[in-house]
Amino acid sequence: IVINGKNKYMINGHTAQQEQVKNLFHSVQLNVNNPHFLIMQGRITKVLNMNPMEILGMIEEAAGTRMFETKKQAALKTMEKKQQKNDEIDRVLTEEITPTLEKLRMEKGNYLTYMANE
Repeated sequence: IVINGKNKYMINGHTAQQEQVKNLFHSVQLNVNNPHFLIMQGRITKVLNMNPMEILGMIEEAAGTRMFETKKQAALKTMEKKQQKNDEIDRVLTEEITPTLEKLRMEKGNYLTYMANE
């Protein structure tokens, strides 16, 4: 409650200090530092007019799950880059290294046969 420009906190109708209110919310693992934790009186109309995706985004941010979604997307992007590098390595191995290795093995066999006949 704001009275004369000052915040007044109440728990169950009794005046409380800001720290007591924070401790109450922290005791049930709610993050009071999140900007969407509480909806102020003037913003309720804006929230009511939000589309479902905006409401979902606000809830995700308030619950703290958006941070994990961002990390998940970054991890997926990293995994995709690593898979592309793996695919490129497999291609080089199959198309370039293996044929060259087979050719060298044949040359080695021919050389050993030549040296044995000498």
